[in-house]
Amino acid sequence: MSDDLDPSDGMISRAALASEVLLFRMKLLSQEFYAEAWIEGLEFEVWDMAFNGHKLFSRFEVAETMSKYFRDLATLAGGWWVQEDETQPGQAGPVFVPMERWQQILAE
Repeated sequence: MSDDLDPSDGMISRAALASEVLLFRMKLLSQEFYAEAWIEGLEFEVWDMAFNGHKLFSRFEVAETMSKYFRDLATLAGGWWVQEDETQPGQAGPVFVPMERWQQILAE
């Protein structure tokens, strides 16, 4: 059975669903603020807004509820979306990486 499916009922898992919603919302922000599907550095800008207390996305102030929304989605998903990841060569981004890997990327 796919890791995206909950073995108890065969439906998509909460983590997989949260991951897809997180990707959709990140792309939506990029589209709304920059008119691009994925701006360079989007993963870092959204992370800063959601986890590092920055109350701005682009040049616009964001509500704490938006920051919490992204934090909750990342927690449920267990990871974060990045444009590319060297551990997954040949895969065109965005690429979902587990939180452990994302923490390594942030530290680099």
